[in-house]
Amino acid sequence: MARRKDHTREELTRLAIKAGRELVVEKGSAALTARNVAQAIGYTPGTLYNVFENIDALVAAINIESMQWFAEKLRHIAAQSDATHARVRKIAQAYLDFHKEEPQLWALLFAVPVNHHSDAYHEAIHQIFDQVTEAMQALSESPAVARQKAKVLWSTLHGICLLEQSGKLNVREADTPEELVGQFLDQFLK
Repeated sequence: MARRKDHTREELTRLAIKAGRELVVEKGSAALTARNVAQAIGYTPGTLYNVFENIDALVAAINIESMQWFAEKLRHIAAQSDATHARVRKIAQAYLDFHKEEPQLWALLFAVPVNHHSDAYHEAIHQIFDQVTEAMQALSESPAVARQKAKVLWSTLHGICLLEQSGKLNVREADTPEELVGQFLDQFLK
């Protein structure tokens, strides 16, 4: 493939993220290779490595977009929910919905190890987690306890979704993730 200069670095970044995201949605995280992304945008893998230092940096960029999207969902929930318990339940449902509606992007974000943690990546994480912690404030005696409760909620949601995605959630009975999260929240919010 000849050397191209049809796009700026910023445009190439956007194209690569969009193409990478589409590959993940259609074929799973294993399809996210430099060769596949470069082919999808009409450039060489070398050009892709001029934009991203490695494939983990591209994964991180895709994950940042997913986290920003999810953080916006949580802001919307916070704007409509006055009652603490209702807000926590809506946060949990939004997490389950993300897992169900975008399983490949969820897996890329929560189940695929990424060795790239930039300031932007950490900021995107905090855009989500700080909102979950804030939702827990009214149920906690201190900010530290609210943060711990947010971790417990997040870990429980993650565990249920990960087990469901791997087909290991139902040992004998067929319980939906929604049923299990509902039972957990009934106990957790007492």
